[in-house]
Amino acid sequence: MSIGRGSGSGVPEETARVAWAASPKGTPAMLMRDRLQDLFVDDDFTAWFPTDGRRGVSPARLALVSVLQYAENLTDRQAARAVACRIDWKYALGMELTEPGFDHSVLSEFRDRLAEGDRADLLLAVMVDRLTEAGLVRTRGRQRTDSTHVLAAVRRLSRVELVAETMRAALEALAKLDEVWLSGVMPPRWAERYGRSARHERQPTGGAAVRQYVEQVGADGIALLQAVYGAAALAGGAGVAAVEVLRQVWVQQYWYDESGQLRWREAKLSRARKSREGTTRRRSSTAAADDDAEPARVPWSSVEIVSPHDPQARFSHKPGKVEWVGYRDHQTETCDAERPNVIVHVVTTPAPEQDVGVVDAIHTALMEQGIAPEEHFLDSGYVTPETVHRASTAHGITIVGPVREDPRAAERPGFAKEDFHVDWQTQTVTCPQGTVSPPWKPTVADGKPRISVLFRRADCRACTVRQQCTGNVDGKGRHLILLPEPLQDIQTRTRALQQTAEWKKRYALRAGCEATVSETVHAHGLRNCRYRGLAKTHVQHILTAAGANIVRLAQHRPDQRRRPRTRLQELFHAG
Repeated sequence: MSIGRGSGSGVPEETARVAWAASPKGTPAMLMRDRLQDLFVDDDFTAWFPTDGRRGVSPARLALVSVLQYAENLTDRQAARAVACRIDWKYALGMELTEPGFDHSVLSEFRDRLAEGDRADLLLAVMVDRLTEAGLVRTRGRQRTDSTHVLAAVRRLSRVELVAETMRAALEALAKLDEVWLSGVMPPRWAERYGRSARHERQPTGGAAVRQYVEQVGADGIALLQAVYGAAALAGGAGVAAVEVLRQVWVQQYWYDESGQLRWREAKLSRARKSREGTTRRRSSTAAADDDAEPARVPWSSVEIVSPHDPQARFSHKPGKVEWVGYRDHQTETCDAERPNVIVHVVTTPAPEQDVGVVDAIHTALMEQGIAPEEHFLDSGYVTPETVHRASTAHGITIVGPVREDPRAAERPGFAKEDFHVDWQTQTVTCPQGTVSPPWKPTVADGKPRISVLFRRADCRACTVRQQCTGNVDGKGRHLILLPEPLQDIQTRTRALQQTAEWKKRYALRAGCEATVSETVHAHGLRNCRYRGLAKTHVQHILTAAGANIVRLAQHRPDQRRRPRTRLQELFHAG
């Protein structure tokens, strides 16, 4: 199917007359059309379609319908019905009142094209370019970023349910490929064991029974993999996605012991429990024997598959807040005065990936598009001395956000690292009492270069405030870990600035992005994935951001005076 044509034409006269008669104040779709004319044009999508074949629906029209669909959180059927029946949508699309629209399945096909490569990002970039041309987005202005958790469109499974459901999914996929071949390699008892979806209430109870069951499932999975990859393998069987997921899940959930017996891996330890057990082993006189007896465990959440139906979804948690299976969505929006707050960039990552890991990617994308901010407001999850330094030197962006305080400050309430004077020329550090350390030594912490400063034990032992400084009573010298010079300067300076009232007042601008997260979650359905897989989930996030921009564009009325502050607001800002 070749590209359709339908953009670049004006709104039919009868459509405009009826639309404004029905909605004198306009709707978001109508106001968007008046301000931006054609938000998308067919030439924006030329590379997405072949040059020959039957003409399809205009891609510019499909893109705009998709954005309006997410602006109102509609299903495909509801969106297709709105194209056929709603006057304001016909106005926005430049359609005649009698034009019937299209079948709802076309929207799903368009999203499949949108999920390929970086097309979704390009769609949002086209929208932002149109807004920039209209003067609604300022270059080298101010922007802010926040993230939120997104729930995958799959049920959360226990490890027992995971292996059984993975086995069932692989069998179903192979049956669709060649059920005759599968019937020749599948024992009859598998039909009863994997004929229905795996659920907790259908599993055996009791520790011994559960272990026996999962080891039986493991043996069945090995038998199926040997059949798929063996001499009499099914043509194309190794390329079935569900079979590859089965192979990966078995690597993560099972292992072979020294005798060649297939074993069920132990659950992974929490970081706190791992630290406690590690301390116990170190204190034990049989530490070597304990290390040898360490059981094989499942991998960490960053690589562990938790559902065969969405193998890219991952488990993560925010300590003391929420735990989920799915993804993270990072939204970057403008926050300049007298302009609408427009979402200009979206990043979708697996759930365990930390916020700090996307900062450079965001800045690089904004630079390439020509809309990089002068100031970027971020919370502490994004801010480290490394990200501040990289943003400033590589992109000319000033990050405004708090650097994490020293985690050991509560243990040592006396002297913090910032109380020591660092001499970068002599490579020594002077403590608050005037004692100078020996020359420092380079070291590595968390895979990054650091500087190790250790004061002499004799100097610290004779100090009158030793316990206040070192926090110990056995006479050890104070130990400091410094960052390289430019990073340490950033950390020291930012920690001091973020305690001032002036910095806090300036940083208050970042709080608005939490309202954006709330809006996209509650008004546009961002929290729950509509689709499976990272690529299609990212498409949902892009369309959600574009839909939110349509609503905000309608709410922004530059010709109207700002509402005066109430007395309570005046007192708050004065304070």
